Amino acid sequence: MSKRTGTLGGIYAAVVALALIVAAPAQASFGVSKWQAGTCEGDIPHCSYSSPSSQFFTKAAGHPPVGLTDFVFNTESPLGLPEGNVQDVRVDLPEGLNVDPQAVAQCPKETFISNPTACATMGSQVGVSEVSAINLLGLVPVQLNLPVYNLVPDTGSPALFGFNIPLINENVFLVADVATSSDYHEGFTISNITDSLPLVENRLVFSGTAGGTFLTMGSQCNGPSTTGLKVDSHQNPGQFLSYNTKPPANINECQSVPFKPAVVSTAGDTTDAPAAVTAEIQVPQKLQPQNSSTLKTASVTLPRTLGLNPSAANGLQSCTDAQFAKTVKGPAGCPAASQIGTVSVQTPVLPANSLPGKVFLGPQESRDPSSGKEYRVFVDAESARYGLSVKLAGEVKADPQTAQLTATFANNPQIAFSSFKLQFNGGAKAPLTSPSTCGTNTTSGVISPWSGNAAATPSSALTGLTKAPGGGACAKTMAARPFAPGFQAAPKATTAAAYTPFSAQIARADGQQELKGVDITLPPGATAKLAGVAYCPPSAIAAAATRAGAAEKKSSSCPAQSQVGVATVAAGSGTSPLQLTGKAFLAGPYKGAPLSLVVITPAVAGPFDLGTVVVRVALALDPETAQIHVVSDAIPDVFGGAKLDIRSINVNVNQKEFTLNGTNCSKFATTGALKGGGADPTNPAAFSSFGVSDPSQLTGCDQLGFHPKLNLRLFGSHKRAKHPKLRAILKTRAGDANMARVSVALPHALFLDQASLGQICTRVQFSAQQCPQKSVYGHARAITPLLAQPLEGPVYLRSSNNTLPDLVAHLEGQVDIDLVGKIDSFKGGVRTTFSTVPDVPVTKFALTLPGGKHGLLVASKNLCKGKVKAIVQIKGQNGKKANKRRQKVRTPCGKKHGKKKNHKK
Repeated sequence: MSKRTGTLGGIYAAVVALALIVAAPAQASFGVSKWQAGTCEGDIPHCSYSSPSSQFFTKAAGHPPVGLTDFVFNTESPLGLPEGNVQDVRVDLPEGLNVDPQAVAQCPKETFISNPTACATMGSQVGVSEVSAINLLGLVPVQLNLPVYNLVPDTGSPALFGFNIPLINENVFLVADVATSSDYHEGFTISNITDSLPLVENRLVFSGTAGGTFLTMGSQCNGPSTTGLKVDSHQNPGQFLSYNTKPPANINECQSVPFKPAVVSTAGDTTDAPAAVTAEIQVPQKLQPQNSSTLKTASVTLPRTLGLNPSAANGLQSCTDAQFAKTVKGPAGCPAASQIGTVSVQTPVLPANSLPGKVFLGPQESRDPSSGKEYRVFVDAESARYGLSVKLAGEVKADPQTAQLTATFANNPQIAFSSFKLQFNGGAKAPLTSPSTCGTNTTSGVISPWSGNAAATPSSALTGLTKAPGGGACAKTMAARPFAPGFQAAPKATTAAAYTPFSAQIARADGQQELKGVDITLPPGATAKLAGVAYCPPSAIAAAATRAGAAEKKSSSCPAQSQVGVATVAAGSGTSPLQLTGKAFLAGPYKGAPLSLVVITPAVAGPFDLGTVVVRVALALDPETAQIHVVSDAIPDVFGGAKLDIRSINVNVNQKEFTLNGTNCSKFATTGALKGGGADPTNPAAFSSFGVSDPSQLTGCDQLGFHPKLNLRLFGSHKRAKHPKLRAILKTRAGDANMARVSVALPHALFLDQASLGQICTRVQFSAQQCPQKSVYGHARAITPLLAQPLEGPVYLRSSNNTLPDLVAHLEGQVDIDLVGKIDSFKGGVRTTFSTVPDVPVTKFALTLPGGKHGLLVASKNLCKGKVKAIVQIKGQNGKKANKRRQKVRTPCGKKHGKKKNHKK
C-alpha cells in the first residue's frame, strides 16, 4: 500500500464519518459549503485556509506534524440543519502523498469493535475527529472529539482506520485503496453511513509524525496538491457530488530531497550459462527530516556480456497488452508460457514480503533492438491480502553490437518502496545467459526521482560467478577464455567420382569464445557442378537482410534455382539450445573470389521475429589445384540484440548432383582455421584462431578406368628452320579417373626457337594479371561437365626457377585455372610437364602453339623425312598410367594432309 493511502484519507474519512451522522429534510439541496484539506506545521491555533502560509507544511518528502481535512455541509436557516443525510463518502488523496499504516501499531478490528479504548493502550491512535452535529430532539449543538485508530485492515484493503461515536455507539470505518487504474494515488471510502445524527461540520486532524513517518509528503514541487471529495446522500443515492480543494501553500524544498538508490545484481555461480539473474533497486526509507524521493524512471544496465538467451525461445509465448490489462485491478491474464520471472516489492507501508508478483514477456513491437520495443516486460505484483495490484510495463533495449541490456521502467507510480527485485527464471531455458567471464562485471543504473533533481547513477559489481561451465576456474578476461571448437567436414559418401552431399559442422561448448569465422581449404578433388545452377543476385541478398524472418521463411529472397543446401544453427546457452534452419544459395563473385555461398537464416524464435541473418562465404579457387578455399564473413555472435551463444553450425550442401568427389584415394584433409571472439568479439583485430584438420579418404579409385587419348599434330611448313604450329588435343572418357600429371616430350626434330622468345611474363606481372601481350605464345581451351561454358585463354611463357620459362595456360571463365607446365630438354627434344593437374573432370582439352615467323617451335630438320614421334606420359589421379613412348605426331606431309586441309585447319 502507498503511504498516501492512510493519512489524508483518514482525515477525509473522518470527515465523512461525521457526515454519515447527518439527518436532514430531503426537500433542500444536499452539498458541502466549506471544504479544505492540507498539511500543517501545527494545529494551535486551528490550521485553516485563513491561517498564515507559514503554518502550512510544504516540505517535499517531509513528514508533516498535522494532516487536516475540514468540511461543512449546506444548512437551512433559521434552524441551521444540514440539507441532506450523507450515505457514502469517497476521499482521493493527492498523488504522491503516502500514508504508512506500519508506522503505528495496528489494533485488531475485533478489539476496536468490542472496546475502542483498548486500541489507545496499544498506541494505535493516529488522529482526532472533531464533529459538530445537531441533536434533533432538542436542536442542541453537539461537539465531539473522537480518537481515530489505526486498525488491522480487512482482506482486500491496504489500510483501515476507525473511530467510534459514543452518542449512538456507531463505529465508522475508513477503508483505504489505491487507484491502480490511473496514477496509483491513495484514497478512502466510507459506505452505508447511518443517518442517526445530522452532521454540520467535521474536522479531522491526523498526527503526521505518529510513529515518526505516518505521513509523507509527495516528492514533486509542482504546485499545491489537490484533494478530491465525493459525497452521496440517502435522499439521492448514487448521485455523487464531487469537490476539489488545494491548500494555499505550494510544496517546496525539492532540491533537498535525498535520493541515493543502489542497484544489486546476481547471476548464479557459472559463467556463460543459463542463469537465474536477479536485478534489484534499493531505496532508503523512513528518513528524517525528508524521506527519499519516490522513483520516477529507472534504467538499469546489466553487465556487457550478460545477454538474452535464445534457448528460452523454446516453448516461449508472449503476453498481449490486452491480457496484461495494465489498468485493470487484479492478476493479469497472461499465459503461463509467457512468464519469465518473478518480482518482489518491499514497501514500508506493508509487512515484509507482502507484494510478490510475476514477470511476463510482452509482445514484440519492433525489430530494432535499440528501440526498447523489440523486448518488453510486464511486471504484475499482486497482494490479495491488501488489495493491491501494481502493474508496470518496461522496455528492454539491447545493444545491436554487444547485446548489452538496459531495462527501463518510466513514469512509475509515486509509491515508496525500499526494494524492487526482479528475478528471472533459471534452468535450461532461462531467458538470460550469465556473463562470459568472472572478471569485472558491473551493473549500473540511471535512476530519476520525482523530486526533479538530477538522476542518480549507482553501480555495483555483479556477485557470484566462480566457475566455468562444466567446472574448473572461470576466465577472468575475454581473451583468457578457451577456444577449441569441434570441426568436421566430409562428403556423405566416400565413393570416388560420385555426386554426394558435402557437409561442414562446427561445434562450440558453453564457456568458449564465440564462433566468429571460418577459413578452410577443402581437400583436392572436392568440387561442384555449377552448370545449371543460378546465382542469387546481389539485390536479392541485400533484400533478405532487411526482411522479417517470417516473410523470408515463407518465401526466399533468392531464386529456388540458386539453392544448393541447407543450414542448421543451434543457438543459446545450456542443454536446450534453439534450433534454427536456413538455406544456402550459390552467388557470384565476392571479395575477390569468383563464387560465393550465401547462408540465409530466418531468425524466428518463439514469439520473436528478429529478422533474417545473412552470412556470405567467399569461395576462392586455387588456380593450380582447383581446391576450394572457404572464407566466411564474420559470423554474428549478436543478432537482434540477443546474445546468440552459437553452439553449432551445420551447412549441408545437398543439392542433387552438385557436389562431386574427386578420383584420388590418397589421405587428404580439410584444413584451415576457425576464428574465435578473442579479447573482443566486436573487433576482428582481437579475434583468436584455432587450427583445424579433418582427415578424409575416398574409396573405389582403383575401380575407375583411365583411358585418355592425346592427339598431337603439326601444321604449316615442315621444312628445316621453319616454325610449325602445334595443336594438342586430349580427350577423356566419362567415368574414368581424372588426370593428375601430363608430360609430352617432342622429338629432337623440334626445339624452342630462342630468337622467338621476345618477352616473358614475370611472376609478379602474372599475379597482377598484367602480362605483356608479347608474352602470349598460344591459346588453350578446356571443356568440363562441371561448367556450362568452356574455359579458355592465352598461353604464356612465365619466368621460373628453372633454366627455361614455364608454359602456363591461363584458362578463364566462370572460374579461372592455371595449368603450369615445366619446360626442359629431354633426349635432345623439348619436354613440357604439367605435374599438377586439378582433380576435376575434363572431357576435352586443346592447346595450340601458333607457328609462322614468330612461332615458338622450330624444326631442326625436314619433318617429312622420317616419322615424328613423341614420348607421352599421362597419369591418373587413381595412379593408373596411359603412357606411350612412341606417340605419333601428325605432320603436314603427304597427300593425305594436303595444303587445302592444312589451310582449313
